[in-house]
Amino acid sequence: MNQVKSDADALDGSAPDSHLIIQGLSKSYDGHKVIDALSLQVQKGEFVSLLGPSGCGKTTTLRTIAGFIELDEGQIHLNNLRIDQMPTHLRGTTMVFQNYALFPHMTVEENIGFGLRMQKISPPLINQSVRDVLELVKLRDFSQRYPKQLSGGQQQRVALARALVVKPQLLLLDEPLSNLDAKLRKELRAEFQRIHQNSGATTLFVTHDLEEAFSISDKVAVMNNGCIEQYGRPQDIYTNPATKFVAEFVGHTNLFEGSVILHDGKACIEWNGQTLTIGNLAQPAEKLTVVLPNHRLRLAINSDGFDSSISAKVIARSYLGSATHYQLLCGDVKMQSTIPSDGSDLIFQPGDMVMACWNSRELLKISA
Repeated sequence: MNQVKSDADALDGSAPDSHLIIQGLSKSYDGHKVIDALSLQVQKGEFVSLLGPSGCGKTTTLRTIAGFIELDEGQIHLNNLRIDQMPTHLRGTTMVFQNYALFPHMTVEENIGFGLRMQKISPPLINQSVRDVLELVKLRDFSQRYPKQLSGGQQQRVALARALVVKPQLLLLDEPLSNLDAKLRKELRAEFQRIHQNSGATTLFVTHDLEEAFSISDKVAVMNNGCIEQYGRPQDIYTNPATKFVAEFVGHTNLFEGSVILHDGKACIEWNGQTLTIGNLAQPAEKLTVVLPNHRLRLAINSDGFDSSISAKVIARSYLGSATHYQLLCGDVKMQSTIPSDGSDLIFQPGDMVMACWNSRELLKISA
């Protein structure tokens, strides 16, 4: 699969201000390619997430950068220095793991200072550096506690502080919030943003959680089968998914595929026995895949005010607080609609027949 170059910088070039440059990275196990000619650029100070389902190669990519896994092909450059042939401890990276990996017999202060002691830094400088990073992660009052005396969120901040205190060229985070409950994950997301802004550390973050990646990242690389399918700002990926996989992964499940025809002077596609207007997205005879974001599909008794609509049956309804999510059956095809809870829409029940409506300008063309 070819990577989609959706970011302003070409992934196979080297922008002069790129801090991390990965070129043609590949890794196989038993003949199966886990990473397939992956290229990526990260600018200094950026927070970038590798986002994708389990098994897509994101953690392998992170561990290859760190030097825990030897790559088969490709090059990795960090701060204008090729590092893929260097030993792990000389690469200028630090990694925070899912399980924190804190030393149980050391206090918070001792855990954080461990890396500096290994570098033979003078004790006064170690003490000052540890105090500074304790302030950064808001754990100053916990410096003499042991890991077993801390909550999961506090242990995670200690692990982050231990990584930051050595001032790495690149901070690598391998699903660091996955062991925490949902409420604490949200709280720590905000903490990660604050700490990143204050530290300025260039960061590569691995997660399978879409909301997590979108809420804290400057850019997101959506991975599938060892490749990056789209790389760019979260809002650009959500509003303009480049591929069918990305569209479905970010939650846009309403996909229309077909050949473009002219109908009553308008460009349309035949889909599920319906003739759907697609606006100016394509020319006649062109094969096309378009996506209708769930939040753009409205439900109504009639289609007044919309240029496209199909009859549908409500098969499920879920109230989510800020929105109501509907599952629909249009002929034998399922569709989904997410309606904001602003009081302006009718509430439909399972079994109701409705008109599923949208405007063709809200359709998004995708490439594969």
